[in-house]
Amino acid sequence: MEFARVALMPFVLPRGIAARRLFDCRNAGLTSFLLRTIRCDIMTDMTSRRKTLKRDWFDNQPGAWVMVMLPAVAGFFIGGPNLDTLWLLATWAVCYCVQFSAAHWFKAHFSRRYLPPMLTYAVALIVIGLPFLITHTGILRWAPLYIVLVALSMLSSWLRKERSLWGNAVSVIAASAMATVIASFGSTVETACVMPINVAHASCAAADVTAARTAIRNMPDLSQIFDLHAWWPAGSLPVSGLIATVLFALTQYGSVLVVKTMIRERGKCSYVAASWVWHVALLLLAAVPSGRSPYLIAMTVLLLARAVALPVVTRRTTLKPVVTGITEAFASFIAFGCIIAAI
Repeated sequence: MEFARVALMPFVLPRGIAARRLFDCRNAGLTSFLLRTIRCDIMTDMTSRRKTLKRDWFDNQPGAWVMVMLPAVAGFFIGGPNLDTLWLLATWAVCYCVQFSAAHWFKAHFSRRYLPPMLTYAVALIVIGLPFLITHTGILRWAPLYIVLVALSMLSSWLRKERSLWGNAVSVIAASAMATVIASFGSTVETACVMPINVAHASCAAADVTAARTAIRNMPDLSQIFDLHAWWPAGSLPVSGLIATVLFALTQYGSVLVVKTMIRERGKCSYVAASWVWHVALLLLAAVPSGRSPYLIAMTVLLLARAVALPVVTRRTTLKPVVTGITEAFASFIAFGCIIAAI
């Protein structure tokens, strides 16, 4: 019987625990010993899960930061650098930190481990963002869109579907829309010009520019609460910002498909086909005669080449995820430069 106890221990417990507690096992009995050990191990595991780790504070994936920030940086340059756009850019970076930590909190079903970073970033967002909100109430016109996107993002994290196609789409839309949001607060005259149907007769007088910028910065009065033009005054949806938003959304979702063919859905022909079809469609759109741009054509050709080459290469060799991440980061920077040049 004693031999049976000793022989059984390495199969039910880690080797180190079996060696350290062999004496207790022989004296207290195998059953009570196992119960105490399992309870101790469970409590230790729960304690480690509740403890906040360094990686809970920062997103250690550079590719994610690149995809989140590049559309906002593009809006900063498209709209024209000024204090408002710089302020919004910094606020958006903190917003992403809040979203990152809150998503982990939802994914862990409200584990205390993720509360410290989430609350810290939330306080930082209040410190940075509340003064901007008070002085630029017009930013609230974007609140309905981002409330929906945040709700969907947290839902995907709760369901642990944040890596799904729809979960990735939510992230791409949220990041890409910032190109328009930030550009609308820019300093360039075109941003605030009154743009009628006939662009040739656009009114860009100083008075019009000042009035438009004031309307963009502020929310409409209660008497205009149901006036669509008061909610979205001229310049609040700059054409260049909208074009950048669409281009970033299309290229970033193409990047999502490429990454899936390399990591999570590697070897699945359906995802490879979807990625190739997506990038061929981008090339065709860029080559449309009416809106043809050499920068966009070059961009889509390069993106299509990498979408085709990477899955082919991985058939013969295995690429580490970090290689895929670096490749997509470079692809994102190429897309960023081409989009800025085209606009």
